[in-house]
Amino acid sequence: MQQFLVDANVFVAAIKNPEKKARTLDLILELISNEGIRLVGNDLLLLEFEKYSEKFKSETASHLLKRLRDKMIVVELNENHIKACSKYFPKNEIVDIVHAATCLQENSILITNDKHFDKISEDGIIEVWSISKAIENLLGEN
Repeated sequence: MQQFLVDANVFVAAIKNPEKKARTLDLILELISNEGIRLVGNDLLLLEFEKYSEKFKSETASHLLKRLRDKMIVVELNENHIKACSKYFPKNEIVDIVHAATCLQENSILITNDKHFDKISEDGIIEVWSISKAIENLLGEN
């Protein structure tokens, strides 16, 4: 079973212009509905999703938030994973540290377009997919 953490920028890309049929929306729907995929997250990720759902208010945003919340397994982090990831980010990037630590602890792939994760990915600590790579791998197109 594949495991993923969907970064907030993926959620924003899907809800910002929901009337524009974006492949990112299709990606999130696939992640939610595919029973062979497990979604993991943390409390900070849920807070980010809620914040952006309010900022870009729509039926699509509310629906996706509910479905993501229902499917996502929210994990408690081990401090060792946080320490292992913290050296890759500035101290003020606590959210990125927590997301990376969640992926490390749960052996999950991070889907994001955030370049802050390039170094930790290059060093093989966690696997990171861009939105386009996730679309290609999970929806079978580019």
